[in-house]
Amino acid sequence: MTSTSLPVGIVGAGPVGLITALRLAGLGVPSVLLEADPRLVKQGSKACLIQGDVLEILDKVGCASTVAAEGVTWTVARTYVRNTEIRAAAYEGGLGFGPFVNISQYRIEQVLAEAVAAHLRCDLRWGHRVTAVTQDADSVLVRAATADGEREFRFAYLVGCDGVRSGLREMVGAEWTGYTHGDRFLITDIRAKLPLARERHFHYDPSFNPGRQLVMHPQPDDIWRIDWQLPPDADIDAERADGRFDQRVKAVIGDIPYEIDWVSTYRFHQRVVDRFRVGRVLLAGDAAHALPPYGSRGMNSGIQDADNLAWKIAVVLAGQADEDLLETYHTERHAAAVENLRVTEATLRFMVPPNRVRRWSRAVLLKLSHLFGLARKYVNSGRMAEPYTYTDSPIVQTGHPLLGAFAPDGWVRVNGTRTRLRQLLGAQFVGLFFAADGVEIVEAARSNPWNVLPGLVLVLPPGAPTNEPPLGVTVAVAEDDQLATTYGALSGPVWWLARPDGHLAARGEDGADFARALRESIGIPTSQAHRQPSTAGR
Repeated sequence: MTSTSLPVGIVGAGPVGLITALRLAGLGVPSVLLEADPRLVKQGSKACLIQGDVLEILDKVGCASTVAAEGVTWTVARTYVRNTEIRAAAYEGGLGFGPFVNISQYRIEQVLAEAVAAHLRCDLRWGHRVTAVTQDADSVLVRAATADGEREFRFAYLVGCDGVRSGLREMVGAEWTGYTHGDRFLITDIRAKLPLARERHFHYDPSFNPGRQLVMHPQPDDIWRIDWQLPPDADIDAERADGRFDQRVKAVIGDIPYEIDWVSTYRFHQRVVDRFRVGRVLLAGDAAHALPPYGSRGMNSGIQDADNLAWKIAVVLAGQADEDLLETYHTERHAAAVENLRVTEATLRFMVPPNRVRRWSRAVLLKLSHLFGLARKYVNSGRMAEPYTYTDSPIVQTGHPLLGAFAPDGWVRVNGTRTRLRQLLGAQFVGLFFAADGVEIVEAARSNPWNVLPGLVLVLPPGAPTNEPPLGVTVAVAEDDQLATTYGALSGPVWWLARPDGHLAARGEDGADFARALRESIGIPTSQAHRQPSTAGR
């Protein structure tokens, strides 16, 4: 047995664990990933959709372009009742990667794992099954079983990303609240050239799954994922043995040649842990919350967990903030999980009515949806996921609807090159200064000491001159007035503080208030104004 001491350990090399390691590495923090499996295991499409906003997180580690290029970008979700389309919801394309990209979780894992293998601050250990965890006031001791015997590691912090059946969650005694749904669902990935728009297709009570639901998602390489809600007596193994499974598939796609790529049945969960932080152990992704697939909130919210946590660990390890900052990881991401559960619970109650009255009322509504447009908007086929706004966070200011939200995007030019505002965020805290000139407000922001050294971006209006900008400031010239309108900068200079996860923590009109907001965004109260100051960028 050998012992290794490192800043951060990560249990589980799924998409959440991999992106946690990469985000930490980008912030200067090395980590070791301990994965029980001996290699990356393909499990069909699994989580088959990634949001455009979540691709922004992958973009920070250089992995988004590959995923977006290989995936299927779509903007329309169609809902059908008894084989008749009743609604086509169109989503805005956005400036970056579009609203949604369909691609298998396995392919995302491949891309992230390649990036991890190439990064000097990431150490991925396959075939390391964690068997015991103990912690004290200073560290976490981890024991892992390997093919070469037991290994021992000591970390300052341990992040649990080992999925819905998390062993680490049990080891630290986090309470797993909620329930597992009784109905079974079938996922089948087939390869076929179907005469369907490459969009989301959701069916209520179709002829090919009467009385239940079915959803279809296009994947790259002519793969279609089909999700059936199954009757209680369905036996998929028997169906595959006697040919009924072929009939099941052809009832959906018609007499079109196809190949089966993957088949799996599952029961989904509505669960969340009571605590995302247990001492020096922090839980993320499915280890912390388990959600139904409708609305695609599982993997997406897990990656957002990672992005929220990584910068906080980095700031604490750098000695720039107290360990109490990590408590805001629980505060913010537990609230996001609870909101996701609220949304998915409403969807489930419509999809699988819990009693006779609800079944009757849903049947009536589905019937009316063919006749009345007003009824169609109440047919719940799953609200698509979007980034959570941290409205009740102790490290986010209040008083403006954008505070706590993911920073809105817009086109700008930096040194003549067209880029997006969001692509200037993510490596550190960033002060966004909207002004026609900017020198006065930026110099005022530099007048007080900073606890964390931020990047500074001066956003100028269209056509503004860029000669002699303040030293150390990135100058971005907006292409139009939309950014100034969105950020409330039409009436005069204003600054915003963007966190490394791209969420807006503070705003103001007086640059002298910037340093105070920066301190408070890492949990340092105003009374500790001179604690651990760094240079003010001079």
